[in-house]
Amino acid sequence: MGSGVECCYGYCECGSRSNPSYREYRFVDALRVPPHTRNVQDLEVIYENLSEIPAFCRLRESALRTLALTVRYQTAMANDILFCGGELASCWYVLLSGAVFIHGSMYLPRSSFGKRIGSSARRQHECLVLEPSEM
Repeated sequence: MGSGVECCYGYCECGSRSNPSYREYRFVDALRVPPHTRNVQDLEVIYENLSEIPAFCRLRESALRTLALTVRYQTAMANDILFCGGELASCWYVLLSGAVFIHGSMYLPRSSFGKRIGSSARRQHECLVLEPSEM
């Protein structure tokens, strides 16, 4: 889905964001490595950056390190539907760059979205990608 987008954390080719730091580039590079082929350095970069994201900052070190083993990188283009209402919610997202819209709310970088609501395993609403985005 949306593999043609050329974005990097905090900056998209649309040009509206400030330039990302080397650390942010390294984070995205490490996330792009398939989980089963990440090396120790990739995992450390991912761990350090996850610990600064609001959705993860309160997790224990062991939980963050486990998460670093499994998180996946994904991109989407403007006007893509990331997920639809009624779909099984098998994951949730942290927006690294871009913007998405869900049920009257816009989500911006470092926001998390797509979590299960209550006991339902299904998505409640569709998610529209507003601009080239990285998750």
